[in-house]
Amino acid sequence: MLQELRIRDLAVVEDVTITFSDGLNVMTGATGAGKSIILTAVDLLSGSRGNRALLRKGAETLVVEGLFSVLPGWSLRGETGMSEDEATLSIRREISNSGKSRIWINGRTATNNLARLLTSSLLELHGQRRRQELLNPSNHLRYLDLAGDYYDLIENVELLSIKFRKSWLRLRELNEEAVKNREQEDYFRFQLTELKALQLEEGIDQKLESRIKKIENIQRFNTSLEKSIQSLAEEDGSVIDRLFSVEKEMDYLGRLDPGFQEISSKLADIRISLQEISRDLEKESADEELPGDPHELQQHLASIQRVERKYGLDNNGLIQKRDELERILASLKEGSSDTLSVRGELDEIKVLLIPALEALSRSRKEFASKLDDTVSAELNELGMEGAVFRTRVDRREIKAFLNDFDELDLSTGGWDDVEFIIRTNVGEDIHPLADVASGGELSRVTLVLKNLLVREKSIPTLVFDEVDSGLGADLGKVIAEKMKELSTNFQIICITHLPQVAAAGEQHVLISKEVRNGRTSSSARVLSRNERKIELSRMLGGSAGLSEKLASELLNYGKSARSSAG
Repeated sequence: MLQELRIRDLAVVEDVTITFSDGLNVMTGATGAGKSIILTAVDLLSGSRGNRALLRKGAETLVVEGLFSVLPGWSLRGETGMSEDEATLSIRREISNSGKSRIWINGRTATNNLARLLTSSLLELHGQRRRQELLNPSNHLRYLDLAGDYYDLIENVELLSIKFRKSWLRLRELNEEAVKNREQEDYFRFQLTELKALQLEEGIDQKLESRIKKIENIQRFNTSLEKSIQSLAEEDGSVIDRLFSVEKEMDYLGRLDPGFQEISSKLADIRISLQEISRDLEKESADEELPGDPHELQQHLASIQRVERKYGLDNNGLIQKRDELERILASLKEGSSDTLSVRGELDEIKVLLIPALEALSRSRKEFASKLDDTVSAELNELGMEGAVFRTRVDRREIKAFLNDFDELDLSTGGWDDVEFIIRTNVGEDIHPLADVASGGELSRVTLVLKNLLVREKSIPTLVFDEVDSGLGADLGKVIAEKMKELSTNFQIICITHLPQVAAAGEQHVLISKEVRNGRTSSSARVLSRNERKIELSRMLGGSAGLSEKLASELLNYGKSARSSAG
C-alpha cells in the first residue's frame, strides 16, 4: 500500500507530505485547490512522461517521492534489490528546470520502465484512463473466473491441461527428433549409397591395382601387335607389299638371267612366311579378351581412394562404416513407436479434457449472465440509468486449440475468450468497456466490478478520481457504501466532491490553496473530527447551522458504516 506521498515544487505545491492509512482515504477541496496535482504526482512516480512545465515557478527541481509497504512474497522484490526482511519500497522522481528527469528506487538510479513495472503491481488509477487493467480485454477472463462459482471446474481443467501439455510437449519433442532423424537419415542414406557403390570387399584396392597393371601390359602388347600387323600387311607400302614388288622385279630379271630366279624364289618364301606371321598375329589379336574396361577400373580405384581421403579411413575402415550405417538406419525406424504411444496418451486425455472444457465454458456463460444482471442493476443504483453490462464469452475453434496448444494458457483460460461490453445510456449501442467515454462512468463500473472481485488483490491500492462525477447527493450514500465495502479488501484513495463519500473515510485529507507573500501555494493535511465537520459543512452548503448538523449526522453515519464494513 501507499504509506506516504511527498511533493515538492510541483505546479502550485511548494512542499507537501501526505500520510495515508489502510482502508478508505478521502481527499476533498474546493475547485482549483490542487487535487489533480496529487494524481499528477502519482503518475510521475509511475514513470509517466514529465517536463519542466510542471515545475513551480522559480524552482530548480521538482521532487515526488512515494513510500510503499510491500508483502514478503511480492513477485517483483528481486527487481528492486530488496532483501526478504525489507518491507518498504521508496520511489523518487526528480525533474530539473533543464528538463532532465531522474528516478531512484530505494536510493539507486533506475529507469522509467522499471518504475512503471513496479508501480503497476502496487497501485491502479481509475477515472483518468491510466494503466487500468479493466480496460484490457486480455484480463477479463481472469476477472470473470475470480468472481465465478465454478472453481472446481477450473481446477479440473487445469489438472487435465497440465497432463495434456506434458504429453503434447513430449510429442513435439519426438516430432522435432523425427525431423532431425529424417535429416540424418537422408544424410546417412547418402553415405551408405556412396559406400555401397564402391562394391567394397576386403583387399579390393590391391585387386584393382593388379588388374589395372595387367590391363596396362596387355594394352602395350596389343599396341605393338597392331603396329606389327599394320606394318606387315595392312598399311599402304607395307613390308609384304614391298617385298612382293621386289619379288616381281626379281622374277622379271630371272626370265632374262636365270641367276635371279633363285633370288625371286627366296623372296617368295620370305613373303609367304611374313603372310603366315601376319595371320598368326591377327588371330592372336582377335582371341585376346581384356579383364575389364581399363577406364572403368581406374575410375573405380580413384573413387575408393577419394572416399578414403574424405572419411580419413582405409578400405577396411570404409567397410566398417558401411556396416555401421546399415545398423543406424535400421534403428531410426524404431522411434516411430514412441510417437504412436504419446499420440495415444493425448487421445486419452482429450476424451476427458474436451468435456471438461465444455462444462467450464457452459458454467462461465451461466455465471456471466448472472454477473451481467448484478452489475447492470448496481450501475443503475449508482446513477447510470439505462446502463446495460454484458460479458461476451466466445469459444475458440477446437482445431486451433488442439494445434496451437503451446500458445494457449489452459491453466486459467480453457478455450474461451471473454470481453466486457457495456451500454451506458438508453438508446445507444453496446460497446467494449475500453470505449466508454466518461471517466466517471468507467470509475463506477470499476467500483462495482472490484467489489465483486474481492478475491483479486494483486494490486493493493486503488486510486479513484471522478467516481462521483456528475452525481448528486441522492447517490452519495450509495457510492459511499460501495467505497466502504471495497476498502475492506483494498487501500482506497478517493478524490470526491460528495460529502457522503467524504464522511465514510477512515482518513480525510483536505487539499487547500492559499496566497502567501504574493505566491499561491497548495497544501494538504489530515483533518481531525472537528475539522472534518467544518469541511463537510462547506461541501454541504446551505445555512451554517443546518450544514453543521448534517455534517455531524454524516460523520456519525460514516462511523457506523465503517464499523459495519469492517
